[in-house]
Amino acid sequence: MKRFLAILLVSLVPFLAFAAGGAQNQKKKKADKNTAAWYYELEAYSAPYRGSCNVKVWSYGPDINTARDQATKNAVHGVLFRGVPGNPEKRLNALPPVVSDIRAEETHKEFFEKFFENGGPYQRYATKTVSSGNDEILKYGRKNYKVGVVVTVQYDALRKALEEQGINDSLTSGFAK
Repeated sequence: MKRFLAILLVSLVPFLAFAAGGAQNQKKKKADKNTAAWYYELEAYSAPYRGSCNVKVWSYGPDINTARDQATKNAVHGVLFRGVPGNPEKRLNALPPVVSDIRAEETHKEFFEKFFENGGPYQRYATKTVSSGNDEILKYGRKNYKVGVVVTVQYDALRKALEEQGINDSLTSGFAK
């Protein structure tokens, strides 16, 4: 009997590990779907130094870790295409979107798909500033979380990178030479 239980246990361990990995992949896919739809909220948090901004990004996901993982990508996307709303309580002015052309995301779709891939170049322009223990976590529904993460985004570096790619016009392009 002991031998039978041992064989049964050994045979079930790989199956259980595979099932747990499948559930994690399913949660990751849901988080990627939320990110593909750019389902997030931004708010100005503070201005650490010239050329960057601290934003609190609220990301949504099926669990806390996947929502937290998407926060950096969402913050960069928000700074690029939506801008950062002002925060009168903290005396922070609104920042306009880095991308000046409203249709740029569609026009340069191939570039932005590569830019926002998991592990893509967007990571060079943003860092999480507060440890995960200080994130704000709200649960809504049975299996949904809203996680607030503070991210520093290199605003000027993003603008310069897009100018070099020809996606944004240079700030000096409007002046006559």
